[in-house]
Amino acid sequence: MRRLTYVLAAALAAAAAAPALAQPADVPTLIQLIDKQPAGVDRPTWKEQRRDAAKKLAASGDKRAVPTLIKLADAEAFDVIGEIAIEGLGALGDKSAVPTLEKIAADSSRDRQQRDLAKKALAKLGAPATPPPPPPPPDDPTPPPPPPDRDVSPPDDGGGTGGTGGAIAPPDGVPDLLGTRTPAPPSTDRFAPDVLAQREELTFAVGAASLGYDSVRDRTAFDLDASGRYARWIDRDKTAWGAEAGARVVAGYLNPEGPARSRAVIVDIDGGGQFRAYAGPGVYGIGRAVIAGQLQYLSVIRDDPMDAYKDGRTAADLGVAIGGGYGRIIDRGPRLRVKQLEALLEAGRALGRPIDDDLAAKLQSVWWDTRRDRTGFRQLTATVAILREAGVLLGEPDAATTFGMIEVLRDPSYDHRQDGIDVSLQIGEEYLLREDEPAVPEGRTELVLVTATAARQLGLASEAIAHLDARYRILADDGVPAPWRVGADATWRHFVHADHGELVGAFDVGARLAASDDDRDDTDLGVAIGGTAGWTWVFNRASSVRAAADVTLDAGELFIGARITGSYGFLDAGFARSAQ
Repeated sequence: MRRLTYVLAAALAAAAAAPALAQPADVPTLIQLIDKQPAGVDRPTWKEQRRDAAKKLAASGDKRAVPTLIKLADAEAFDVIGEIAIEGLGALGDKSAVPTLEKIAADSSRDRQQRDLAKKALAKLGAPATPPPPPPPPDDPTPPPPPPDRDVSPPDDGGGTGGTGGAIAPPDGVPDLLGTRTPAPPSTDRFAPDVLAQREELTFAVGAASLGYDSVRDRTAFDLDASGRYARWIDRDKTAWGAEAGARVVAGYLNPEGPARSRAVIVDIDGGGQFRAYAGPGVYGIGRAVIAGQLQYLSVIRDDPMDAYKDGRTAADLGVAIGGGYGRIIDRGPRLRVKQLEALLEAGRALGRPIDDDLAAKLQSVWWDTRRDRTGFRQLTATVAILREAGVLLGEPDAATTFGMIEVLRDPSYDHRQDGIDVSLQIGEEYLLREDEPAVPEGRTELVLVTATAARQLGLASEAIAHLDARYRILADDGVPAPWRVGADATWRHFVHADHGELVGAFDVGARLAASDDDRDDTDLGVAIGGTAGWTWVFNRASSVRAAADVTLDAGELFIGARITGSYGFLDAGFARSAQ
């Protein structure tokens, strides 16, 4: 009995001593850790330390923690530390936190979780969850005066000044007398649910352009080689259509002193479109139309005006085709951009939850709406806002994460990332106009066309694409050649990024094979085989320079060459429903 009494007494003594042995929270040190990032600690680690410090302040029972927790609850609207602070204010029981908690509970822009926690904290403090509404303004029948120097007359639908003042309200984003209006937010639901993918691009390329004047010889010289192209394509569940057009101009002018002068110009234009109707899983009917034209003009006038040469030629092609096929090629690039953005946030420990398909569609709608924003500011701010609202982005992104997001948004390696299989058989008819070239037959030509494409995305940084096309002339008159041609090519491409996500360039390797027969007597089958390897330097989403080496064996002759090509563009955008 005596021993049992000793055991009970020891247990009671230990229980009484336990609170005394517990170490109290070092409130000043915890506050300092929350307010200032320690030296030698990276930002993600510091953010975790801040959250742990906030938990300790909330559990400390020390009133000195209240101002810091109030500041965190008010400012941290997108980080879990804000929720920790809100709960801590309710636990500490200091009524000085009531105004801040009432503000949070009534703020509809706040996350629902934080609003609910604020209401619970107010209940613990004995305060109502919703502040009383402000008293109504006194009745005043006199309307307030208009702002100075502003025209308040209604707009003129006919395009006039619309009122006696003659002032026209500036559009969104244009500075007016009272400041700059905020542009309308980009749309987050631009694409209908049945849109699988959509892309648009506009590119200009200049091979050469110069204008000079030689004052010694009194000679003016000008030359130009430039081209441009526009394309748009949209894939829906049951239909798909697209159109593109391009032009190239090569021109030169030389005007020395005297009557001599030389002028030359070549203009090539082309365009086309196609429409597909899908009858079942992958099965479709197709209709296509293409048109192309060329103008050539050359004028050479020497010192003797009678010794002059002028020549002008035109050519035109028109073709239509109908047929059917199986499969679909989708541009997965925009969806891969979303996956890279998700991977970036996860690496920066700022990912709250994965980006689902619905949220990915919202992001791509915003990117499409802001595709003409060359600075990227609107794209970045709208993207951050959407990710925060959805709970994907935790807190304020640090400098490295922000820089990485900018690089992802403007990275051209996610443009034109095709994926899928497509095979088609078409019957086509072409009409050739060659009045100025008697050696080239003109008129109607009927053809059978076969095309096939297989494309595969090998992760976020590599892709492989293969094409095949074949054509054969049919319904030719007796004695008229009926040639055929088959061509195939394949390319593997790998994109190289720097440590912080900057696209450095792309390495590509390709092979090609072609065979043809002109169906004439005393001729052999023509076969050409070749390969290429190149490196592309990328400057922005639509501008690049590529250097490549080529090797071709054609009709027994070996050709080895090198080439440098470049292009500049300022518009490129796309949309993809999923990332299969």
